[in-house]
Amino acid sequence: MDIVWELGQCSVKEVLERINQNKQLAYTTIATILQRLYEKCLVTRKGQGVAYFYSPKLSKKSYSKNLAQSFLNKFFSSYGDVAITSFAESIEKLPKKKKEYLLELLKNHDENK
Repeated sequence: MDIVWELGQCSVKEVLERINQNKQLAYTTIATILQRLYEKCLVTRKGQGVAYFYSPKLSKKSYSKNLAQSFLNKFFSSYGDVAITSFAESIEKLPKKKKEYLLELLKNHDENK
């Protein structure tokens, strides 16, 4: 997805060229991955000639936000108070600036209700 987000619109060949700079993968592997992303509604697909061009349906920021919300909802609903306690304790382990940022977000969220 990072490559699709970076390029905005891309073909299997373009993704393959980017990936093969670091490791060698087959064209069919990349085509399968993009097909699965399409089936999961994460990308759109347009046919041009014999090739498909893929574009992200969501921005990276929107996708990350949805993923984080889903994870937290499942985490808190599965583990209840233990999850909340664990989360609160983990805030203390964050770097100072991240901790301050998170606490400021929580404070502003409470004030906006």
